[in-house]
Amino acid sequence: MTPPITRSMRSKTSHPPDDALSSSAQASAGQSVTRAPPQPRGAPVPPSAAHDLAASMARISIQGLAEASSDSTASTPPSLTSDALREHTLNDTCNRLQKGSKAPRKVTDLSLYNELWDRVIYDVDRLWESFDDITVPAHLHDGSRWVGWPESTLEHRVLKWFFADIHPLIQETPAAVTNNSKQSKYGPRNTRAAVKKATAAALGCTMEYVGSGNLVIKNGDANRKGDLVVRCCLPGQDRQTYWDQVRVVGELKSNPDKDGRDRTFIQLANYMRELFGTQPQRCWAFGFTLCGEVMRVFRFDRSGAVGSTAIDIHKRPKTFVGAMRFFMTPDAEAIGFDPTIKWNPLNSGLEVVYDPTVHFVNRTLPDPFILADHQKYRIDHTFIVRRYAIATRGTVCWRARTFDALDGSPWSYVIKDQWRASERDQEGDFLARIPPGTQGLPQYIWHTDVCCGLPGTLMDVAGHVRKGVDHGAQDKGRSALSSLTDTSRNLYHTAARGIRLQNRVKTRLIMRPLGSPLLSFTSYKHLLLALRDAVLGHRYMYTVHNIVHRDVSLNNILLHPQKGTSTTAPYGFLIDFDFAIDRARQGVSGADFITGTFKYMSIDMLTGAMSGPHSPIQDLESFYYVLLDIAIYYDERGRLRTPKPRPTIFTSLTTVPDQSDDIRTTAASKKQLYLKQNEFMKQVFPTFNDTAKQQLCAVVDEWRQLIANTQKGADTSRWIITRHAPPVMVPQRQREEDISDVYDEVLRILERGIVDR
Repeated sequence: MTPPITRSMRSKTSHPPDDALSSSAQASAGQSVTRAPPQPRGAPVPPSAAHDLAASMARISIQGLAEASSDSTASTPPSLTSDALREHTLNDTCNRLQKGSKAPRKVTDLSLYNELWDRVIYDVDRLWESFDDITVPAHLHDGSRWVGWPESTLEHRVLKWFFADIHPLIQETPAAVTNNSKQSKYGPRNTRAAVKKATAAALGCTMEYVGSGNLVIKNGDANRKGDLVVRCCLPGQDRQTYWDQVRVVGELKSNPDKDGRDRTFIQLANYMRELFGTQPQRCWAFGFTLCGEVMRVFRFDRSGAVGSTAIDIHKRPKTFVGAMRFFMTPDAEAIGFDPTIKWNPLNSGLEVVYDPTVHFVNRTLPDPFILADHQKYRIDHTFIVRRYAIATRGTVCWRARTFDALDGSPWSYVIKDQWRASERDQEGDFLARIPPGTQGLPQYIWHTDVCCGLPGTLMDVAGHVRKGVDHGAQDKGRSALSSLTDTSRNLYHTAARGIRLQNRVKTRLIMRPLGSPLLSFTSYKHLLLALRDAVLGHRYMYTVHNIVHRDVSLNNILLHPQKGTSTTAPYGFLIDFDFAIDRARQGVSGADFITGTFKYMSIDMLTGAMSGPHSPIQDLESFYYVLLDIAIYYDERGRLRTPKPRPTIFTSLTTVPDQSDDIRTTAASKKQLYLKQNEFMKQVFPTFNDTAKQQLCAVVDEWRQLIANTQKGADTSRWIITRHAPPVMVPQRQREEDISDVYDEVLRILERGIVDR
């Protein structure tokens, strides 16, 4: 599901100053831009494209994946989550970027800087309370400093000292813990650790530090190395490390002055993005920076990150060693994994928290499971959907089947976990209204806000993850974005300065059937049948329940697994109602925010020219762009065309518009231009694949004309004009009969296309 883009309608958002742009981007401002030809999917992004994306992020006035509440302030800066670097995130089809985005650091740095702006709180001293103090032998520390500490703090020298003196110490037994052992929020720390260590040992797994050096860690979205990582491994395993087995990541710098700088933090955030993408079931992830002798610990979660106070490891050796040993804990819950996902080790009745790093290195272990409404469901450890980002919903979908189903039986359910913004409705609240067998929609099974620990204890960021960390002024809006430079400390916020915590709640949804990506269609007739069903499902939700989807996109329409022979059998269905609204409750649901996936946004969405709340007509236009996207960029079997056709109607997020414009206006203008038949046939139609030119031309042209006609009659606003006050526009809702007519006409167009096939 390609990440949605959200923008506040109430006022224009702040833009970063021009010095946030690269010099090449500034040079291009205000004049036409020559763009490099499109790169094949999976190819590294060239430097010019990196500059383009940097400039786009600086000017873009849409906020990706920010489920902001209706009381958000107008100062919210534009932000694009790093997941947008991956064009698609369905992971088991031809629709996936098989080798990841491979985006260079220049691109991901700026993306993460936007994503984590005003989402980081520093100098939280209580973070050190997570770790026990460890007794340090006198031959390693003389009371004032570490004896073997190198004169030069270059990375390789510090690593040599660490593996010679510290690593053997932290691998010792728990007897080294001092008498002032602290009480963990998870229970008696030593007892839990001993149990987990015994379990891991029985499975043959160990936790160890690895200096990754010049070796790229495998299975990542981008090429990343990491300086020092903790990984789960089996005895005798080679030195190659995969993100799937990494548990904690550290970033080393030789200069203490690098502590607290944006570049240092963003470099660590790059690794955290890989961890959350590879292990999306995490509630949080630990990382640390060691800049010379100055250390900080960070705990990243779906709302951003919390950073500790800085310590001098010479002055606080017990704390330093305690933290480094804690990072090797086999306790899956303590290290950040979801305690509600469990498994049965050693074919016993014992239930322990699922640790994906252990399952990765030992592929013979049984599948994990979750408990839902007194029913256990086994989940496949691979993912249908996941996101490579940090401060986001963190959506992950698994295949599932009932716990007692025979091995090899089909995975017939989908379990969807995400961290929704606390002020938003649950997707399950919308799907629960759907009767079984409704055409074009999934079958609802169960949903809940996830609880853990004591009954009724909500799993959220504010309470479960951060445990009441002071964020300062909570009524403060997000500030305007500033430049990311080598010396900047713009992300350095303390409680005194304050940030606004966007609390997120872990939500779980179970539904069926297990569909296939829309691009798995077998013919254009199959594609049109699936689109028709999805439109029928969309119409049902609106006409019966007053619900508008608001994020129609390529990845939110699935093919039904049932193999039908008649045109009335189920062929497709619409999913992902995360951003849906109940139009009767628009104020509560955040209906005053424009939402959608950028590529498929309607013209009115892009311009913000709507005279009322989000209408089904905007979603029906998005269905049109889904069909158009497939006709242009994919062949008749849903395979990506190589090389890509020249760009026409769709605007890339890496496009750099003129200084006087922005990317939304550029995208809207292009779509508006190509509603004209002459322009469409001369410019867009030639980019269709050859089969689509023959089989989809009539359908697309009729649909284009319908949108053009709807646009002409779309202005239903009226103005109140008096002599004593400025003119006031009074939004008028589109007539329900007009909306019904558009639904009918779209379905007629699709039915005619189906019959013609």
